[in-house]
Amino acid sequence: MTAESDKHGSFRNLVDKGVDAAGGMIGQAGATMVNTADDFVEQVSISDKYEIAAAQIALERSSSTPVRELAQRMIDDHSHNSQELERTLQEIRPEQNLHPAAALDSRRESMIDHLRAAQDSDFDDTYLDQQLLAHQEAVTLTAHYRDNGDQPQLTALAGKAHTVIANHLDHVKSMREARR
Repeated sequence: MTAESDKHGSFRNLVDKGVDAAGGMIGQAGATMVNTADDFVEQVSISDKYEIAAAQIALERSSSTPVRELAQRMIDDHSHNSQELERTLQEIRPEQNLHPAAALDSRRESMIDHLRAAQDSDFDDTYLDQQLLAHQEAVTLTAHYRDNGDQPQLTALAGKAHTVIANHLDHVKSMREARR
């Protein structure tokens, strides 16, 4: 790799981080407006899909044992959250025809693209930065729906998920601090 391509890669990584940060702020603001079951199911399922996809990339790309352990934990916990969501939806489907999102939204797809494009030397920091943004949004989403949601079984699910996601957020914060 040449010095010129290193410079270009670093600049691209900086731009991608800025785009991710702006998207994270938008996502967090949007999470405070999720009051309906339909919106919650869509947003929480996209959040889980993003976490699993990003973690799979981290398992492939990271050489850091703590980052790989975090990634495996994200896969395990967010897969469990997705299964719990599906169980809850099966219970309430006779009254409400709710379904998880089929795919990532464009914002999270962009974050996945940025993670894939990160240079090896920047990968772990990029992954942890994205985890911070994603978990801040998910904590806001689950807390807001838990307190303001319109479907009792889903508000209970949001409360359980909130505890797990808040623990993830604390863990990511401590990992980022340790790397600084």
